[in-house]
Amino acid sequence: MKALAFAPFSTATARRSRGFSLLEVTIVLVVAGLLSWASFSAYQTVSEQQEREQAQSLARQMQGSLRAFAMRHGRLPCPDGGATATGYESLTGGVCTSGQSVGWFPYVAMDMEVPQEALRARYAVYRAANGTAAQDADLAVTTERTGDVAGDRSFQDINDLIVALGNSAGLALSASQPHLTGDAGAAGAINCGSNRVMNVAYWLVIPLNDRSGDAQRLDPPHTLNSSCVSSPNAPVRVDADDVVLAESPTQLAGWLKKSMP
Repeated sequence: MKALAFAPFSTATARRSRGFSLLEVTIVLVVAGLLSWASFSAYQTVSEQQEREQAQSLARQMQGSLRAFAMRHGRLPCPDGGATATGYESLTGGVCTSGQSVGWFPYVAMDMEVPQEALRARYAVYRAANGTAAQDADLAVTTERTGDVAGDRSFQDINDLIVALGNSAGLALSASQPHLTGDAGAAGAINCGSNRVMNVAYWLVIPLNDRSGDAQRLDPPHTLNSSCVSSPNAPVRVDADDVVLAESPTQLAGWLKKSMP
C-alpha cells in the first residue's frame, strides 16, 4: 500500500485556523465605522432636505393665503405682535396697531392651523402711512386711495391696495421697512448692515434648525425684531437654513391685477 503524503502544516495556516489577527479585526472595525458614519450622514442629509422642501411648500401655501386675504380685504394682514405667537393679528379698534410691521405670522386670520412653537414663522409687512390718501403706502390698512365714496362698489377695494403697492415701490429703500439683503451670490453679501438690496411688500421666515448654535429660533442674519432678511435665493449655509419667501410691491401688484374678476 502506498503511504499517504500530507502537506506540511505551516505557521500561516495555523494563524488562519485560529481566527483573525488583531490588525485584521482593527481594520474591519474601522471600515464598519466608516460605513456606519457614511450611512448616517446620508440619512441626515436626506432628512434635512425633506424638511426644507416641506418648509418651502408651506411657505408657498402661506403666500397663497396672503394673496387671498389681500383680494378679500384690500390689504395685507397685520403681524401678530405677541411675545409668543397666538396666530391673531395685532389690531387696535379693528385696525392694524400703529408701528406693528414685524411679528409672527397671523395664522388664525389666514384660516391656518397654528404650528408647533419651534416652527412658527416670522412675518413683516410694508407700512408707510401718508396723510394724502393717494400717496399712502400702508399695506396693512384698508384705505380709500382712488377717490371713491362709501357706497361705491369699488370703495376700499383691491384697487386701493394696488395703488398703495405702487406708492411703496416708488419709495427709497429704508432700513426700517421690510427689506432683503443679499444671497451670497449675484445679490452680494448677506449683511443687513452693509448690503440692503430691496424693499418688499412682505416677507416670511420659517425657522428650521439652530445651525448657528446660539439657542435662538432664527438663524443669522434673522432676529425677532429686524426688518431685514436674506434673499430667498440664499443657499443653505453652515450656520443658517431658515426658509425665506418674499414678494416685491411690483410683483404682488402684478399678481393682483391678473387675478381681479
